[in-house]
Amino acid sequence: MFKIFSRRDSRTAPTSKLSQSSWRPRSAVVTTRARLLQAIERGSSSRAITTSEAASEPTTLASAGGGALIRSLLLVVIVPTLMVLLYYIFFASDIYVTEVKLTVRKAQESSPGETSSSVASSFINKLNLGSSYSSGQDTQIISDYLKSRAIIEDIGGKPAVYEYYSKIEIDWFSRLSPNSDKEQVWDYWRDHVTLSLDSVSNILTMRVRAYSSDDAYVLANKLVENSERLINRISERTKNDALRRANEEVNRSAADLANARTQILNFQQRSGSIDPVMAVKQITSAMTELSLKRIQLQAQIDVGNLSGLTQRPGDKYLETQVKVIEDQIQTFAEKLTGMSKGTLSEQLKEYQLLKLQEEFSEKIYMLARSAYEEARRRILVQQLYVVVVVPPLIPQSALLPRPILDTFVVFLGLFVLWGIGCLLFASIKDSKV
Repeated sequence: MFKIFSRRDSRTAPTSKLSQSSWRPRSAVVTTRARLLQAIERGSSSRAITTSEAASEPTTLASAGGGALIRSLLLVVIVPTLMVLLYYIFFASDIYVTEVKLTVRKAQESSPGETSSSVASSFINKLNLGSSYSSGQDTQIISDYLKSRAIIEDIGGKPAVYEYYSKIEIDWFSRLSPNSDKEQVWDYWRDHVTLSLDSVSNILTMRVRAYSSDDAYVLANKLVENSERLINRISERTKNDALRRANEEVNRSAADLANARTQILNFQQRSGSIDPVMAVKQITSAMTELSLKRIQLQAQIDVGNLSGLTQRPGDKYLETQVKVIEDQIQTFAEKLTGMSKGTLSEQLKEYQLLKLQEEFSEKIYMLARSAYEEARRRILVQQLYVVVVVPPLIPQSALLPRPILDTFVVFLGLFVLWGIGCLLFASIKDSKV
């Protein structure tokens, strides 16, 4: 048995060696295949991981961008809006508004029997005394005055404004700082006194804002009183200027009249004739009488000659009278229209010019006097005055602030700004990519 066993072993030994030798390469192939499979699995898993990471990256970026957008919306819009709402509800001071409507009118009275074609009226119109005032322009003057720095000085300057708008009970954001300069006070004033002018009716609407009902009422009354003072100053200046110009016209016309009469007096002293016209009339009348006398005497002489009675004792006397009368007529004629200087014709020409100038100056003087009296009468009734259409009243409740509406306006403005900022940021980011 031992031999048989040995023989089997000897037969099987090569087989085992062969099997061992043939198994080893097969296990190596298996190992290689396993390694290849593991490598493929690792590559596919790494690619899957890479693909999943790449697929998840836009989601992460989108989630990160959405978070930034929400944070910016909160910081820029939501939080400031809530702060404004809390300020309006718990901290903002009540604002009382008083409204006044006023305009400028002119008292006008027409004199009985006065016509626009009269000389005095036309003369007054030349002096701009009868022209009507423009109420629209005067109302615009009041509007500009109430918005200017002058009204602040007229109501008492900066201390008066501080009295109304620097009280300790006014909230910090609405209060006027006591350290404000004139420009800051003026800006603050224009925010609290608003004006609007109706160009059709020429009615000025003024709204005065204050932090108590009494302050709004008192300040509105002060502004109306100062507006009336301004219009009265304008009216007084217009009246004084009109009277001054009318008085100057009277003085000038009186001086012209006096100058014309002085020239006539100098002429009378120089010529020795009070009135050359009367002298000419007297000489002309004398020449007419002498001519008639000469004709009568010459007729008597001619009758004697025709009757044959010549050399009569009275004929020589008649001829002498005729000769004297002719000499007188010649003398008067030379005095009237002679070639020498100082004749009545030259005096009459100069005198007529002087007399015409005197009459013209006298007419102008009378017109100026009547215009002055008319201007003084009309100025007494043609005065500008302020008509308060709607007087100021004490407000019963505060009109401002309006928390819901004002907060919505703030929210809308911040939201628009936030949207514009987001669009600008996105456009800048896209341009970089």
